Amino acid sequence: MSLQQQQQYDIALQQQKVKVVGGYALQQRLGSGSFATVYRGVKVPGSSHDNNDGTQPDTVAIKAIERNSHKLTKKVLANLEIEIAILQSYRHPNIVCMSNVIKTQGHFYLILEYCGGGDVQRLIRTRKAGRLSERLTRRLMRDLAAGLRFLWGQELIHRDIKPQNLLLTGALPMDEINDPDCTPEEEETRRQIDFPSGMFSLKIADFGFARHLQTASLAETLCGSPLYMAPEILQHNRYACFLEMWLTNCDSMFLTRFDIDTMRRPTCGALGRFCLK
Repeated sequence: MSLQQQQQYDIALQQQKVKVVGGYALQQRLGSGSFATVYRGVKVPGSSHDNNDGTQPDTVAIKAIERNSHKLTKKVLANLEIEIAILQSYRHPNIVCMSNVIKTQGHFYLILEYCGGGDVQRLIRTRKAGRLSERLTRRLMRDLAAGLRFLWGQELIHRDIKPQNLLLTGALPMDEINDPDCTPEEEETRRQIDFPSGMFSLKIADFGFARHLQTASLAETLCGSPLYMAPEILQHNRYACFLEMWLTNCDSMFLTRFDIDTMRRPTCGALGRFCLK
């Protein structure tokens, strides 16, 4: 891109009031949680952050946290710093990668790997059967198990494994013939995308509750999402990394038993009866 073209591009961004963070223009909102909003970011050609070596992805997910939010307590801020440290330190095919952190006076921005397939909860809700086939469930659970095995090997526990924190690298590949979309239009879109099966995988995201835990030590903090909490946490008992086996079992039930007619999750009682079998 020539200097003149770059200047014209910069002017267009300013006119459209597009915010640029770390060399990426913030596009549509992908989702939001209690403390952060996630946006799709598209690389700005010629940006000062562009290393021009082809290693920067064209599309990223940008997690934005407001510094002046009343929700950003000292505890939440400490959790954020731990999340940043973990994502900077570790890389694995089944863990969302973080490429950069931008800290401004108003925000923290985490530049994360973009997962175009959305999360597992969305995948379930858009299936015609309202649940996933055993074949696809096994595929996703293998990826989840690989990611958790790596974390446990680093003496890390995630503590918030749930379908919303399990992201997919792209649209469901066409070789998953037992899991069609809800409508013919969505199925046609899936066919047109034709995402390569070899590139499709599950990645664990959102390490806000993650902690380093020595093999012989136990944690005590009450945290996570109530629907997926292990009995040890709900009973305020101390726990170790094996509690995530409970969370994984809960996810397995969610994958195969989500009720598409009522759009309801399995009840806590149903999850308990299932996981205790």
